[in-house]
Amino acid sequence: MADDKITTIIKCQNIAPIENLSREVKSSSLKMGVFANNGSGKTFLSRLFRLTEKQDELVLDENDKSPTDKLLTFGKNNGTFSFKITDKDGNVKDDFSISVTKGQIPTIPDTKYLYHTFNQDYVEQNIRVLGYEKDSDIQGFILGKVNIDLKDDEDNLAKVEKEGKILSEQVEKEINTYVEENISNIQNIKRLSEYAYLKPNEIFQGIDKDLYEVSKSIDELFADYNKIKSVPENLADIENVDRINIDFTSLNEIKENLSKEFSLSSLAEDFKQKIKSKQVFVETGMELLSEIDDNTCPFCEQELQENALSLIDNYTKYIKDTEATTIKQFKGNIELLSKIIDLFKSIENANSKRINSFNEYKTKYIPSSEDVELGSIDIEEAKKSIQVLIDIIEEKLKDISKPIPVENSTVENIEKHQTLLNSIIDSNNEQIVLINAKKNRIGEENKTVRKEICKSAYNHLIETHKTNIKSIFQLREKWKTLDTEIKKKKEQQKVSKKDKVASTIKAVLNYFFSDKYTLDEKTFRLVFYENSLEKDQAKDVLSEGEKNIVAFAYYIGDTHLKIESEDDYEKLFFIIDDPISSMDFTHVYTVCGVIRDISKIIDKLKRERLIIFTHNNEFMRVLTANNIIDKKMLLKKGELKDFNNNLTVPYINHLMDVYNIARRNELANHTTANSIRHIIETLTKFQNVDISKDGIAEYIKKNIPNDTKSYTLINDLSHGGWRSEQSPITEDDYKDVCETIIKHIENSFKGQVDYCEKFNTN
Repeated sequence: MADDKITTIIKCQNIAPIENLSREVKSSSLKMGVFANNGSGKTFLSRLFRLTEKQDELVLDENDKSPTDKLLTFGKNNGTFSFKITDKDGNVKDDFSISVTKGQIPTIPDTKYLYHTFNQDYVEQNIRVLGYEKDSDIQGFILGKVNIDLKDDEDNLAKVEKEGKILSEQVEKEINTYVEENISNIQNIKRLSEYAYLKPNEIFQGIDKDLYEVSKSIDELFADYNKIKSVPENLADIENVDRINIDFTSLNEIKENLSKEFSLSSLAEDFKQKIKSKQVFVETGMELLSEIDDNTCPFCEQELQENALSLIDNYTKYIKDTEATTIKQFKGNIELLSKIIDLFKSIENANSKRINSFNEYKTKYIPSSEDVELGSIDIEEAKKSIQVLIDIIEEKLKDISKPIPVENSTVENIEKHQTLLNSIIDSNNEQIVLINAKKNRIGEENKTVRKEICKSAYNHLIETHKTNIKSIFQLREKWKTLDTEIKKKKEQQKVSKKDKVASTIKAVLNYFFSDKYTLDEKTFRLVFYENSLEKDQAKDVLSEGEKNIVAFAYYIGDTHLKIESEDDYEKLFFIIDDPISSMDFTHVYTVCGVIRDISKIIDKLKRERLIIFTHNNEFMRVLTANNIIDKKMLLKKGELKDFNNNLTVPYINHLMDVYNIARRNELANHTTANSIRHIIETLTKFQNVDISKDGIAEYIKKNIPNDTKSYTLINDLSHGGWRSEQSPITEDDYKDVCETIIKHIENSFKGQVDYCEKFNTN
């Protein structure tokens, strides 16, 4: 058609029976009808539209199943649905898609149109569960348009919004760029909770909060991170420094011995001096001599003469003497003290080496220890204290018989210096243990530095963008103020949603029932012939067909619940799935009338947008014949095709033939019996579904007067019966039969006869 200027694209994949549908629809308006047999997937399409209404929060059940799993084709884990509308000028009016994944809650997109869906899910969740009573807890107002010019206000609002959006997007871009270029490439940093601090929203919210405490600048932290990354895989531990452990029992014994008097040998003094000068040599020779059996010198191997033997006796006598023993002991004490001094020197040297190793580790690999300094050891005072004791011993050796009192402070000073030095050693060893632990747990050191980097980057971004972010907040506040002022002006005219819902429901009920059923606007209870029904009474009073009528009336009334301001009426899009279930055919016409007059019933609705799904042939025919829908389609085997009007025409054509015989005096012909049969079968199927011969006969018996020959003739003709012994049916017989059928239809389905009359008038 030349005026098919609206393009609608529907795509559906793996949604129940629809495995792969893709259709571009050209139409002159958005009033569409889709005919589909049961099981073709029409209800699933209506459910997808209903998802966009976000009626309930979708959650997984105890078996981790999603409520949308039932929408998927058997054996499929993923499905998609998309809907796009482009107007005659090429403007996209709506474009959304929904992805359904088994066991997951889908993300429901925002839509530009306000979809309002009527299907069995709507009836179950909003009407049947309440016993066909209307929930009266309706809050809020619909804002109207006032007779004042808000253009300047709204232009200013739009300007502020645009300025704030541009500035906000720029700041967000700069934040994201900084993080991407400087932070995101650090290995595993995105796993840290602190990384979330760097999101633009966190930066925006942080300008009025305290900055994080960080130990270093961002550049220093980057340097630390690079140090940590360079730690060799098998880097050895730094060894501890040995503590000084002097035997003070021995030192106190030395002090006591120095204060004692020791007896001297009776040998000549000059002889003793000779022995003292070479006492070690003499003692060694005496030991060797005791090991040989002859009188041979152990050094020169000459035979020992009498004089030599006499000298040896004197040597032996002296060595065994107290003086010699004492002197030997004191010399041993000097040797002990000298070794202690050597120990001090060794520990001083070891400590210096540990300091060098520690400084290398902290500088190269462990930045968190870089402020730690190991203590140096100064052993000079300790050496002096020990040397004092050595000097006293050497003085004692000059005359062991002379007591030399030793001050307690002499040994105490040595012990004091040991304690002071060990204190430094212990402190150093603690830091050595700590740096070794950090080295061996370098991952934690790495993590600590990465956290610090995130915090420092956060501080940097706050300081960099604080001025712009404050400007953004000021623009937002300005926008809120302007928006509030505009809303206040608009609120000068507002309508109660509850009142609109009630009045609309009453209007729709009046289409169907006139004064039989209406709605009490205060209690929201149904009123039956001016008698308000009691609570829970509606479900027992209403027939199945009436229940569906009431549900449809509630649905039309609920339209107003979607509206916040009058402008929202321009966004409405009705999705209606088989609203005529269990209705008398007369009510089918009324449903069509309600849909046709929907812009009158909802007075603010200026343009109708609707998709009607049905599996009822006659309903589709009425929608088509009365131009209630402009675009007619057929959903079959997963494809959406243009609908062939001929599928709905046979019944009305047969009815027109019978009507013309009954009311316009046309003559019956060879097809008249077939027309009668078709009409009876259609009515039987519509009312009872069963179209067997027994079902047809039962329908005729129940609905055709039994006191005329018409019953017998209709029954016979509708079964194609003919007997040779019968006389031919006359023209009058046919006319009577046709009139009987037309009267029956006129009584039960008056709209059909009205249509025939209207058609003939036209």
